Amino acid sequence: MGEAETKEIKNIQEIKNVQEKNVIQEKNIIQKIEAFIRCNQMIERGDHLIVGVSGGADSICLLLVLLRLREVFGHQVSVVHVNHGIRGDAAEKDAEFVRSFCEERGIKCHICRCKVPEYAHMHGMSEEEAGRAVRYEAFREEKKKYPARKVKIAVAHHLQDHAETMLFHLVRGTGIRGLAAIVPVCGDIIRPLLHTSRQEIEAYLALTGQDYCIDATNETDAYSRNKIRHQVLPALCEINSCAALHMYQTARQLQEIADYLSKQ
Repeated sequence: MGEAETKEIKNIQEIKNVQEKNVIQEKNIIQKIEAFIRCNQMIERGDHLIVGVSGGADSICLLLVLLRLREVFGHQVSVVHVNHGIRGDAAEKDAEFVRSFCEERGIKCHICRCKVPEYAHMHGMSEEEAGRAVRYEAFREEKKKYPARKVKIAVAHHLQDHAETMLFHLVRGTGIRGLAAIVPVCGDIIRPLLHTSRQEIEAYLALTGQDYCIDATNETDAYSRNKIRHQVLPALCEINSCAALHMYQTARQLQEIADYLSKQ
């Protein structure tokens, strides 16, 4: 066997090793999310999941994972995308991305267009608060289309979102419930990625070769939450890289304490 052939065989073997490693890493992320869903009893056989999909990394990852786990949990999936009426053409491109993504996979997708700035002014809210309000209104309206089914709303909050919320509540002033931040299950709302980090989400998308949209408003510090995301939380993670995970663990303990006190 010549040197060139030996080198080619070595390269092929290296490629196979990388591919096998990627498959294992992808499987590990899926298994972690599946275990979190089971632990929190999020999905039952026959459930219909309305998935909030912005087109960003978090929600695209959530949708891919829930599609992957359909055979495991026996649920159905449909999608709601909300255009907030803030980013013009960029928002329309995101909506088209989500529509095409769903069409390729045979998933029912409802595109909801709202005017968040007007809604915020009318209700005396910040645009950030108004955006959240109109999203959940859209999810509730979509839920009415399935009166004969057990419907749950799946949203893509992840580990860093939880830490940001905990800090946001703390600096504004809060009690035990506020420090518990985002809970995995709240009524009909489920958050399968809440124990998954942003790094794991991006790794999963890279492993599967899946594109996603980038919202430019998330890159500025115009919103209070973005300041926490870009400045405060990274500083805490420099002190301890597991800061967000430790905050999540503390929040769950606080949730248990709050539930106990309520019962007493």
